[in-house]
Amino acid sequence: MKNPLVKRALGLAYSRNNPIRAAFVFGFASLASWMPLFSVWLEDAGLSGRQIGVMAAIPWMVMLFLQPLWGIIADRFGKLVCLKISLLAAAIFFISLPLFGSGIPSIALFTVLLSIFNAPVLPLLDSIALDHVDSGEGISYSNIRFWGAPGYGLGALLTGWLIPVFGVQVAFFTGAGFLILLMFSLLRFHVAARSKSIDIEFRDLNRVISNGLLISFLLIIVAVAIGQSAITSFLTLYMRQIGASPEITGTAISIQAFSELPFYFIAAWLLRRVQPNRVVLIAIFGTVIRLFFYSINGNPAHVLFIETMNGITWTLLWIASVEFVNEMVPARWRTTGQSLLWAAYFGAGSILGNVISGRLYQQMEMQKVYSILSGAILLVALAATLIFLVLNRKKQWIDGSVSG
Repeated sequence: MKNPLVKRALGLAYSRNNPIRAAFVFGFASLASWMPLFSVWLEDAGLSGRQIGVMAAIPWMVMLFLQPLWGIIADRFGKLVCLKISLLAAAIFFISLPLFGSGIPSIALFTVLLSIFNAPVLPLLDSIALDHVDSGEGISYSNIRFWGAPGYGLGALLTGWLIPVFGVQVAFFTGAGFLILLMFSLLRFHVAARSKSIDIEFRDLNRVISNGLLISFLLIIVAVAIGQSAITSFLTLYMRQIGASPEITGTAISIQAFSELPFYFIAAWLLRRVQPNRVVLIAIFGTVIRLFFYSINGNPAHVLFIETMNGITWTLLWIASVEFVNEMVPARWRTTGQSLLWAAYFGAGSILGNVISGRLYQQMEMQKVYSILSGAILLVALAATLIFLVLNRKKQWIDGSVSG
């Protein structure tokens, strides 16, 4: 029993951090179960490329408009309560979508209803995790968020294995099942007292929405999300075009997730040494290269290697963005700040990305779409480099003036 490895294993097994770890596993498993396959299900339902783009943009459109409101409500009335309500309702509508969604009007209706309640799940988990870290449990946000990666891989693999047997609609049922498991994992979890109910002074909200540096950062995130959403929503269609089987597609998506694992530690190491915006730049240039590789590849097996870049393009981007926003907003508006980040990436960026990609997909092969987006994100990367350079110089000048 004195063996340090045994003690460490027992400590992990009985840790009070395990419920939040499990919540991230199940939350991201649910996301991987349905989101990458939504466009395939829509195409099988008879929708055109343009209609797929518009329909795939609905969840992100709902997030754009409702996620900040969810953040304010959760900050005021309790994050865990709001999370449990959203989990139960989202699971119901996940099951309802394939059962009752036949035709564009009904698909659109159930997609909207699902999105209203599914949109706040992961942002609330992020905010609860940040509060848990602040409560002194001896764990970092990167350590908690790490568990989302194997969860994403689990959801992708399980759904990929089930599709040949039950069809692509099984993605919605596995998505619902993982949300129920998430809810059970948090039954005995207690969030930090500060996150249950706090006094909100709305005059402080102006400090969030009028912060020029924060808004500039969010606009960059929107632009990057336009390119990355073509990977998230249309990769399965791209793989279908180049002849990939559902099993290979599921494996590729799971590799996306497992490739993230080392980059949670790399991100934590980088953020102790460089500013978050510089880490974001690494991710943006990585996205340019990844999109270019898709554009010149026609072999399904090669996609498995391209997906190993996900840790660079996604993990570094998101961890650095969460930390940046967390530093830029007052503590009492933390959920609202994270909700704005989610609204920027998964809201505005994903809406535009899905609509643009859908329109392009109707006119050309996905390889050509990825080629166009690679060039566009390269311009964004160059512009972001200039913006961050100017902002850093301005910050250094202000800091120097204050210290002087």
